[in-house]
This record gives sequence, C-alpha cells and structure tokens, in this order.
Amino acid sequence: MKHYKLEAHLSKMAETELPSTYQHLLRGVGDLPGAQEAKGELLSLLEGVPFDRPIDPLPLNVIKSALQLPAASKVGPKSHPTERKVPGLIHTPPPTHKDKSAMEDKLKTKAKDDKDKKEKKDKKKKKREREDAQMMQKVLAPLISELRTITWPGWIVNGKPANPFIQKITKENCKRLGVPNYFDFVKEPMDLTRMKEKVERAEYSRMEQFASDIKLVVHNATTFNRIGEPVHQMALELERLFEAKAPTYKASFEDLQQERKKRKKDKKKKKDKKKEK
Repeated sequence: MKHYKLEAHLSKMAETELPSTYQHLLRGVGDLPGAQEAKGELLSLLEGVPFDRPIDPLPLNVIKSALQLPAASKVGPKSHPTERKVPGLIHTPPPTHKDKSAMEDKLKTKAKDDKDKKEKKDKKKKKREREDAQMMQKVLAPLISELRTITWPGWIVNGKPANPFIQKITKENCKRLGVPNYFDFVKEPMDLTRMKEKVERAEYSRMEQFASDIKLVVHNATTFNRIGEPVHQMALELERLFEAKAPTYKASFEDLQQERKKRKKDKKKKKDKKKEK
C-alpha cells in the first residue's frame, strides 16, 4: 500500500466517527423561511431513534484489501517513459524482471507449440498427398496406355496409322519433323509420353492435374496447327475421348479413397480396443 501513498487517508478514514441516529439528516434544515418549526417537529419524532443497522467504521485491513489490485493486474505493459501520470490516480506498477522473464518464456513456448502443430499438419498433408499419388498412379496407368493406343489414319508413321501426341516434343525432334519454329508458338510443351513418365513417377495426386495436362496438349496442338489441319482436328478428338473416359477413372479413384478411409477407421477401432484391454 505504500506504493499508492494511502496511509494518511486510511488513518483518517479509520478515525472518522459516524452518526448513530437520524438527526444528522436534518443538518442544514432551517436555512429556509419557516423551516425551523418543521425541524423542531422532526427532531421530536427522531429523538433517540437509532439506526436499524448502526454504521460502524470499516476495519483498516478490510479497507486495505479492497484497495489492493488483483495479482494478475500487476503484470502488464510497461508505461511509456513520456507518459504523464495524473496525480491522485492509481497507476499499475511496472512489471518486474521476473514478470518479464515469465512472459517471454510463455511467448516462446506458444511459438514452439504453434510451430510443432504446423509441422505436424504439413507432415500429415504430405503423407496424404503421397498416398493419393500412389492411388492415382494405379488409376492413370491404364488410362494413359489407352490414350496412347489411339491412332489416326491421317497420321502415318512407318506406313501405319499412328498417334501424333506420343512423340516427345523437344527442339531436336521439332527440327527432325520439319517444324523448327514450334517453340516460337508453344512455350510449355506437353505430350502423352511426358504424361506417361509423370504417371510412372506418381506425380499426379488428383485427376484434375492429369486433365490439366491433357488440355495443355490440346491447347498446344490447336495453337500451332490451324483450324482444319489434321493435327488440329486430332487434338480435339483426343480431348473428347478423354472427357468421355475420365468419369469412369475418377470414380475408380474415389473408390480407392473410400477404401483407404475404411482401412484407417478399422485400424483406429482396433487400436482403441487394445487400449481398453
């Protein structure tokens, strides 16, 4: 309490004597004209009438405890050096070195917990993506093989109908095929051979990723080849064939996902049963 310099005020409050009757309520009555007579009548009525609950001075320890701040309020931000304190107001005491250390430790612990949670979440996400990629690999392997077996009579290689989208597009191959300016029009090459390699490396974790590469193949072919040219038409046919087959393969992937969920659920049940035993 010394911090707040209230000792003098508390002592004065403790020494104050409070009235024990109602007569003090008439203090000041009589200043108005004709009030003296009324005051006399009131005094005769209130003479000797005590308070129902006499007011006694509060004990000093009660007053002190009422004015003390709670323990939690002692830890707080440090007052700015330029902050002007208003006399007569109770200001929060500055935090001690111990309080600062405790706060710093608390913040460090929280930061570490947040980091651990994020790492755990990222690890779980990566694991799920790897599992999805492995399942998608099983689904896409037959699909990419099916797309690569499509041939067109308008594209002859070694005397047989072939697929123009199997050829891996590189600058060397473009020169050999007589289209050295291909990369002037196409900035991101894509073909069914590249897609097959990506399937083998399990780089697709969603059907949408595979569909995006198919669209890129079609976009490149229709960009470089004008409308009406054979490869332009073949690209559009490839897109239609893929869109017709995609729902079936996507459903297969979703079935695999459901099986995985069921396996995890069964595994969790077995684990819980072991804990109960």
